[in-house]
Amino acid sequence: MSKKIEPLIMPKWGIEMDEGKLTEWLIEEGTSFSKGDPLVVIETDKISNEVEAEIDSTLRKKVVEADGTYAVGALLGIFATDDTSEEEIDEFINSYVAPDTSFKPESASSSESESPAPAAETSNNTASSSNNELPSSPPEDVNISPKAWEVALELDVDVSSITPSGRRGRISVQDVEQAADPAKLAAYKDEGVTDAGPSDNPSKSIEHTSMRKVIAERLVSSKNTAPHFYLNVDLEVNSLMDKRVTLNKDASEKISVNDLIIKCVATALKKHPEININWTDNAILQFENADISVAVATDAGLITPIIKNAGNISVQEISSEMKRLSDLAHNNKLMPADYQGGTFSISNLGMLGIKDFTAVINPPQCAILAVGGLQTRVDENDGKPVFNKIISVTMSCDHRAIDGAVGARFLQTLSEVVKTTEGI
Repeated sequence: MSKKIEPLIMPKWGIEMDEGKLTEWLIEEGTSFSKGDPLVVIETDKISNEVEAEIDSTLRKKVVEADGTYAVGALLGIFATDDTSEEEIDEFINSYVAPDTSFKPESASSSESESPAPAAETSNNTASSSNNELPSSPPEDVNISPKAWEVALELDVDVSSITPSGRRGRISVQDVEQAADPAKLAAYKDEGVTDAGPSDNPSKSIEHTSMRKVIAERLVSSKNTAPHFYLNVDLEVNSLMDKRVTLNKDASEKISVNDLIIKCVATALKKHPEININWTDNAILQFENADISVAVATDAGLITPIIKNAGNISVQEISSEMKRLSDLAHNNKLMPADYQGGTFSISNLGMLGIKDFTAVINPPQCAILAVGGLQTRVDENDGKPVFNKIISVTMSCDHRAIDGAVGARFLQTLSEVVKTTEGI
């Protein structure tokens, strides 16, 4: 067998991914594996997935340990045949240069990165500026992420001397930390939770996951950027509940109320394309098909897998796809194609006994429908009580793109679709 060395690198899942967290090694050094075997668990801002081997080989060396965050393309481990010497492996590691992953397929190993190149001199990457002489913003000719710049300021690192390893030549947090003075980095890492004062109440520190951090950033950005306004209506769902009973009669896979709401929303969006939109700085993108993001609560946080083209598929197909996506979400198996995009969102807390609530818009979408639980409302008809089943829904709208009357007309149409079960 010929000698061969292959790198295990941080994969790239989606165009927005710059870095990932290696949360667990699934094999040990010296372990042989086959194509398709799981190697490591990688956590991104949205998902946590196993990386499977694309070749048959042996893990000869772990370059990094678990629980660290690394840029896309960063070297995680080394695969090599048994007859490859340790010197050859060390030489490979020292000469490794992260590949440009901007437009390359996702991969757990990349032979293209084998081309030797001189290793960057790390001794020159640390520039102590103890007098806080760093500018308040990065130099114009330096491509650095906002978080990495924040860390550089904290650690007094001269970013102009750093060799970037991130996507499209961007300096990552890992690059800054590698260039920092070890003592300062250790102190920075050990800062921990801010002291909130003395307390007799026992507590524990729960570190933010990547998903939780991104949820926080996106929701704060949404509330600060998109001027929200809210429209509420009670949907009369007597006919919809009867329809559900009919559809579920003798059916092996039961259709949920949420499945029916998704179908009704998609039907209404076909009549109101002015709601089926995304906001960009230069234009409003109006979509032909209703790709509906549905909020799913997992142990790691909230994620919104997408029912694609929901207006042109049956409610049975919606139900089947929703079950599939929900299972993937709860097992951290969603891929970027399952949750990236979307033209309108639905968040349903009715099954938890919530009567009504408001939800935060999922940018760049411009509206989200918050769905409450099934209630019974007593109305009067000719002096006699009439018991109507209702579901209260509240639509959050981005006023930059949707005016009040436009949103109100959409909800009128949605109410009519639900009442008549049109298109279901």
